[in-house]
Amino acid sequence: MVVNQTLESVNADRTRELIFAGDGVRLAGQVDYPSVPTGKQTFPLVFLLHHAGCVNRRGYEHYAQMGMDAGYAVFRWDKRGTGRSGAGGRGSTIQDAVNAYEIALEQPGINRRKVVIVAQGAGTGILGSAYGLFARVQQPYGVVLVTNMLDETAVQAIDTQIQIVMGQNDWNPWQKYGQAACDAHLAHCKHGASFYVAPEADRMLIDSRTETFHAGARRVIQEWLESI
Repeated sequence: MVVNQTLESVNADRTRELIFAGDGVRLAGQVDYPSVPTGKQTFPLVFLLHHAGCVNRRGYEHYAQMGMDAGYAVFRWDKRGTGRSGAGGRGSTIQDAVNAYEIALEQPGINRRKVVIVAQGAGTGILGSAYGLFARVQQPYGVVLVTNMLDETAVQAIDTQIQIVMGQNDWNPWQKYGQAACDAHLAHCKHGASFYVAPEADRMLIDSRTETFHAGARRVIQEWLESI
């Protein structure tokens, strides 16, 4: 990590490749900075907490672009066993994620008080079960739960404002993991919560009509990031 690198040199490249320690494994990731007028000193941050599976950080390009279009720097990384990260049977994948979060907040030009965690699928489960570990590093300013897996009780662990985005055709019913979870969070936490159901979208928010990432979900997530 280059702690003395200036924000001006970072902006010239817009992307920094990073190698950092997980829980007993070597991890790789990157931070991307948006194009902004000269004089911008710090950026809010989107930290991506990925779904389970073998997809590496390149599979989250559309989320990274949403964040940058909304004026955020974006941190994404390869989970152990994917991309340029190492593999290992020992160690905690939850601790890997917390380490990645800590590294993301240490990058130059980041306003650590304005960090939004965008968690997808199994990533929402990690965040719900270990929210306190992330909050000890830095309390998130907001959380986006994409293809949420936290029910009405589990979602109450997320002690900040949230947005929930579900596909209409997700195998988890949006009525429970979208609307009911949103209502439960509002009743318990009072930070603010909203939800959106993407018509004709599957679990990965792919629109069955176009076979591309759902345009409505993209718009809603980006507008929410801009609004907060």
